[in-house]
Amino acid sequence: MGDQMAVGIVIAAGCWLIGLGFIMLLAPGSALAALGRMGGSQSLHLGEMTARGLIGVAMIVAADGSRHPTIFIVIGAFLITSAVALLILPRRWHGAYSTWWAGRLPRTAVRVIAPVSWTMGGLLIWGAL
Repeated sequence: MGDQMAVGIVIAAGCWLIGLGFIMLLAPGSALAALGRMGGSQSLHLGEMTARGLIGVAMIVAADGSRHPTIFIVIGAFLITSAVALLILPRRWHGAYSTWWAGRLPRTAVRVIAPVSWTMGGLLIWGAL
């Protein structure tokens, strides 16, 4: 993966977090339903872990050109490690965990968390540029 591709993936991840924040604010029920489905099927589980690992690799590759290389490396390593761990553990645990949270988070809390998603997405984009 080249540096420019890595930066593009990191920026796309930041945009995704910003978009997710808008879904959380405007349609918290949809956000909770999506959370509840994570890990629920093999394809969703593998898709999520692939995306998580790819973003982690991209952050590490893009780290040297970022505003905060150490932070990019640490977060990238965490994303890769967590993706591998979730692939090793039984998928039903991941599904049960996401379903548990989706059933307990009130819609108001999802709306309150939306600015955190915007902030993290913005910081990711800012850090990569």
